[in-house]
Amino acid sequence: MAAEQIDELRSVWDPHDPETIETYPAVWRALRESHPVAWSDNWGGFFTVMRYDDILTVEKDPETFTATKLSIVPASPKLGLPRLPLQKDPPESERYRKAMNPSFKANKIKTFEPQLRDLVERLVADAKEADAAQVNFPEQIGEPMSQGSLGLIVGFDTEESLEIGRLSATYVHAIQNRDMGTAARMSKGVDAFAIKLAQSRMEEPRDPEEDMVSSIMAYPGKGEPFSETELAGMVRLLLVGGHIASRCLMNSLAWHLATNPEHAQLLRDEPEVKATFRDEILRFYPANQSLARVATKDTVLNGTFIPKGTPVAMNYASANRDPRAFDDPETFDPRRSPNRHITFGYGTHMCMGQAMAKLQVDAMTDVLIAQPGLKVVGTPTWGRWTEFGINTLTLDMRGDA
Repeated sequence: MAAEQIDELRSVWDPHDPETIETYPAVWRALRESHPVAWSDNWGGFFTVMRYDDILTVEKDPETFTATKLSIVPASPKLGLPRLPLQKDPPESERYRKAMNPSFKANKIKTFEPQLRDLVERLVADAKEADAAQVNFPEQIGEPMSQGSLGLIVGFDTEESLEIGRLSATYVHAIQNRDMGTAARMSKGVDAFAIKLAQSRMEEPRDPEEDMVSSIMAYPGKGEPFSETELAGMVRLLLVGGHIASRCLMNSLAWHLATNPEHAQLLRDEPEVKATFRDEILRFYPANQSLARVATKDTVLNGTFIPKGTPVAMNYASANRDPRAFDDPETFDPRRSPNRHITFGYGTHMCMGQAMAKLQVDAMTDVLIAQPGLKVVGTPTWGRWTEFGINTLTLDMRGDA
């Protein structure tokens, strides 16, 4: 029965179609109404969940929708380190999350604020000094800020930040372009980096207050200490996910402020609006468009039959614009409150890096609104599934003078 029903499915969307990429919000809007659980023939076939409440249903039911088989569609190379705790279901995932949480608590991340703000200010100043009329924002500001942020959390130095930035960016680009050979090679490189980092900390632990891996090792949990593979698996997840998502988010923020100068002026005039503006940036430009699960049994979601073993992607970006969950969701409202976006997911797999993401938005916003007259040069390009947001962006930062 399951195979017969799959054979009858009609593909209703292609996340990598060039027209889809240029018009993602319009495509999501149409699919939310016509096919809220939408089938695609891409990458062997998968469903995409488009509506807010349906995604919550998937997130709340790990017994039916497991994270242990894959975390994104298309599936990343299966050999190598596990992505922990992302590829574990509760209760097993909780052991890893509890060990990692101290490094991601809001009060801990807050201690990085002076360093992060100083980094952003220096990057913007250096980019303007090089050529204020042609600032390659992703390369000169977004990318190094993302690398620096990750380094603050994980505890590696500048040279290590540059190495992992190169590896992870090439890896994600290969996945998006279906170049699985390159993706496999880059994945092995990221694995090797994570293993080397875990080995070095096991041999010579550092101050747990300053170093994430050492903090995990010091976690007084029940049971056996974490193995080298487990430590490396936790690091590995952050090396790609944390780096790429924050870069994309910063690009989108800069584009938004340059194309909506009235919002920049509002933030200068009314600084108290910054908190709701930040949440609206996160709702409107979720850098991770999707994560995925696999159905553990035949099931039905919003009237759609899903056979056992079928990948199910959750489109957070579409859910964040679902009119069933938000008033006037296609309008960017810097004063929106409440704002129940699910950019960071929901439940047991909610993103642990959300405090850092919020700090990044706050720091970058403050520096960019101090640069009046930002202008976009040329035509930016948008990221491809599973990312959402600006990929390439050139800014004129000379100001109004």
